[in-house]
Amino acid sequence: MDSIRIAITGDRQVGLRFDAFPDALYQDLQHEIEGLSGELYALVQAATPTATGELRSQERLRIFTDKTRITGYVDVAAEKGSKAFAKAGALEYGASRPTQVSPHTMGLDHYWAHKLNEPESVLVDAYDRTPNIAEYAFERTSLASLQPEVLARLNAVVEKTVAGANA
Repeated sequence: MDSIRIAITGDRQVGLRFDAFPDALYQDLQHEIEGLSGELYALVQAATPTATGELRSQERLRIFTDKTRITGYVDVAAEKGSKAFAKAGALEYGASRPTQVSPHTMGLDHYWAHKLNEPESVLVDAYDRTPNIAEYAFERTSLASLQPEVLARLNAVVEKTVAGANA
């Protein structure tokens, strides 16, 4: 990237140019980050497993801005600790750690291959379940595929804004 050179005559014009440059750069970067975040969201949506479509419907795109930062997030709209949050994490990173299932009641309408005359309610004792869910990395893989383009496009925005300030 070229160094920043701005050639203006007159103190007032120089001050105005330097005052406008950060705002112009911020706006240009915000526009590009919003576009890149939208592209990432589309990639994640396309890569998300769709057994029922529920997880895909819970994904969201969020953009946060303040004076010094512009951030785009693609995540699952679920409470931390909720079943949807756990499901997304298990699919993204895989799961093989034993978890305890609490005691609960369950309705049965058959016993082995024999159909019961009427459904019965039975108590199931607590037990450990070990899931065998393979890592699917639908979010991280999407981000990794877009990462080289992100850096190139953000650098291009900075170079374009600098060139505009030098004109």
